Amino acid sequence: MPLKEEPTILSTNFLRTVQSVFHPEFSLPIMTKSNAFTLFFILLGVLSCKQQQQPNILWIVTEDISPYLGSYGCKEAQTPNLDKLAENGIRFTHAYANSPVCAIARSTLLTGMYATTTGTNNMRVRQVIPHEIPVYSKILMKNGYYCTNNAKTDYNSHLEFEKNNLWDETSKKAHWKNRPEGKPFFSIFNIGTTHEGQLIEERIKGYIDRGEIPSKTRTNPEDIELPPYQPDLPEVRQDWARLHDLVTRMDETAGMRLQELEDEGVADNTIVFFYSDHGGQLARSKRFVYNSGTRVPFIVYLPDKWKHLSDVRKGETYKDLVSFVDFPKTLVSIAGCDVPELMQGHVFLGGNKEESPDHVHLYRDRMDEQPGFSRATTDGKYHFIRNFLPHVPDGSALHFPYTVQANWRAFEQHFRDGQCDEIQSRFFSSKPTLQLFDLENDKWEINNLVSEPEHQERLKRMSQKLDQWMIDTRDIGLIPEAMYFDLIGNEKKYKTLYEYAQSSEYDIERILEVAKAASLGEIKRMSEYVSYMKDKNPIVRYWGAYGAFLTKKKDKKAIATLKKILKSDDKVVNRLMAAQYLGIIEESNLAFKAILKDVEATDDGSVFHAAIMAFYYSHTDHLLSKGDLLRFSKKAFPRDIGIDQTAAHYTKRVLDKALNMWPERITMD
Repeated sequence: MPLKEEPTILSTNFLRTVQSVFHPEFSLPIMTKSNAFTLFFILLGVLSCKQQQQPNILWIVTEDISPYLGSYGCKEAQTPNLDKLAENGIRFTHAYANSPVCAIARSTLLTGMYATTTGTNNMRVRQVIPHEIPVYSKILMKNGYYCTNNAKTDYNSHLEFEKNNLWDETSKKAHWKNRPEGKPFFSIFNIGTTHEGQLIEERIKGYIDRGEIPSKTRTNPEDIELPPYQPDLPEVRQDWARLHDLVTRMDETAGMRLQELEDEGVADNTIVFFYSDHGGQLARSKRFVYNSGTRVPFIVYLPDKWKHLSDVRKGETYKDLVSFVDFPKTLVSIAGCDVPELMQGHVFLGGNKEESPDHVHLYRDRMDEQPGFSRATTDGKYHFIRNFLPHVPDGSALHFPYTVQANWRAFEQHFRDGQCDEIQSRFFSSKPTLQLFDLENDKWEINNLVSEPEHQERLKRMSQKLDQWMIDTRDIGLIPEAMYFDLIGNEKKYKTLYEYAQSSEYDIERILEVAKAASLGEIKRMSEYVSYMKDKNPIVRYWGAYGAFLTKKKDKKAIATLKKILKSDDKVVNRLMAAQYLGIIEESNLAFKAILKDVEATDDGSVFHAAIMAFYYSHTDHLLSKGDLLRFSKKAFPRDIGIDQTAAHYTKRVLDKALNMWPERITMD
């Protein structure tokens, strides 16, 4: 009778490696010495082809749309390819872009970190971020992936200048087909067809001439359900109808990319993500932290080989919350790479899946030339927004959408003609500091529940949730953009915003409480605001001055304190905020001269932006001559002094508009 062999620990460990490579449910048989050598050689083969066992991953990214797909119940949609992808994949019902605009959203998508943490939260900046900030494409390439990007980058940081180092290929010709044999691939294809700029008349004509959309809209414009915040105008209905034509064209392109996988025989090993880079795109969607600007379509396809990465089966919906900050962390995890500790999201697929969040967090700062600072949180049912700069109307100081979309222009003219109703007029008025919406019963977010007694506990809870997130993530938005290069720089203690915000010098908990109080603009708090103006922390002084400005009320102590700031504060943006208040309360000449002095002296594009806007918010712009505007519009900003100058570019749009309208005044608030 043969002796019974004892199990061997070594071969069991080998089997565990096999298990990790193939599938977490791979069974582990008892292994004996008689077949240990056989297993050893099998394992060598397994390890040698581990690279081929990594999934291919394809991201198809469209632009500027909310969930306008048939699979999401959009009755105007004609999207057969993406509907089929949803039928065979997983449709996410609560997916969000953390920012409602492309560059800021893509910064988070690249790094797996909130733009408010890395300092990339204002539109189209080139802030330097430290080398330790993760970039998922570099992680994937280091782990054997061939990575291609076709072709949009728009990373909103200095990484825009290093994009060729982030990919094996990044161009309009970049394609996974170019990879070396046997390499897994990660590829992005960005489809620009639904970008807001495609609604411009000559581009629509081009689509028609090429036969890509019909000459007559597929959807009758009269059949479209308009949001109540948009006026019922022919231009609005026509833009909506044409948007749906563009969505159909985008669907055709997405279908082509999916067919390529089938044609090349790689579909059975390729995971597919489809999503939009944020919501949109008509007025009061893109650029704003409402649901219409942040909720996106998101579909994941897992071939049979990789279906174990999710408990949700094909054709079903994933109802938990996800946002863009989760995408890189999940991607790196399912690709089998180590996940950097700095990544802030949660893994929502695979064996390392983490607990789903109960809220997602959203942010919005300067958009092009329009100042802004809003933070929001949603649990998918309720949506809470805190507007830290409520004096800025949503519909003001935005050149690009008015240039490319007829619905924006018609909306503004309708308002100027006095034809907008109360709901529509809000777009051109100052905002409430606090907003709370019931998404299930108010999908257009027009009924603010902040004052309703039955919602006070929810309001308090969501406000606390948002506060804690801002503190935990060291939200840089509390620092005025025009103060950045007073605090950081090549010759300063902190080289980057990220480093400064991570330091103990950034007293974020106190600053947040001050900013919250200031954003209320309550006259009863004026003595509190005055005390903030005297603080040694320049950020606190800024918010104290802003609180006084927001009241628009004369106060002797505030006037005296702000005159001192105007004369001697070493931070230009604080002097400008003091001038805004003094101009509002009829110290026009004093305010104008102070702003003019700082405009002339600065070589910082963000300070230039704050100063030009200060003329308008102080209501002293009527003192500007046409010669002043011409001189400002020609002002040059050096590129070699270690300062990000992109805000100056957007500011010149304001000046160009002012010159075109001269002598009529631009209304900013």
